[in-house]
Amino acid sequence: MLDRTRVPIGGGVRFTASIRNVGAEAARPAIDYVVHHRRANGSQSARTFKLTTRTLGPDETIEVSRDHSIRLLTTRRYHPGPHALALQINGVLSDRVEFEP
Repeated sequence: MLDRTRVPIGGGVRFTASIRNVGAEAARPAIDYVVHHRRANGSQSARTFKLTTRTLGPDETIEVSRDHSIRLLTTRRYHPGPHALALQINGVLSDRVEFEP
């Protein structure tokens, strides 16, 4: 879940998620997040950022959150239009949530 869908350049977007182990045994998920940046031609390119790796017992839930900065860098430009964010757990992407800078 995002804290906002309109993010000013120089600001940031905060996301939170609950992750639950529904299995009968302990699991050790590698949790990342992927930001799909809009390119000048209208397509999107994905960039993966590491969050955490935790051990979850059976039926255990953890909360993860992060602030992602939307600021101009020499290696990144922001183009108008929708960008997206998704969680990735053990290489499997969740549904994207869109935002606009």
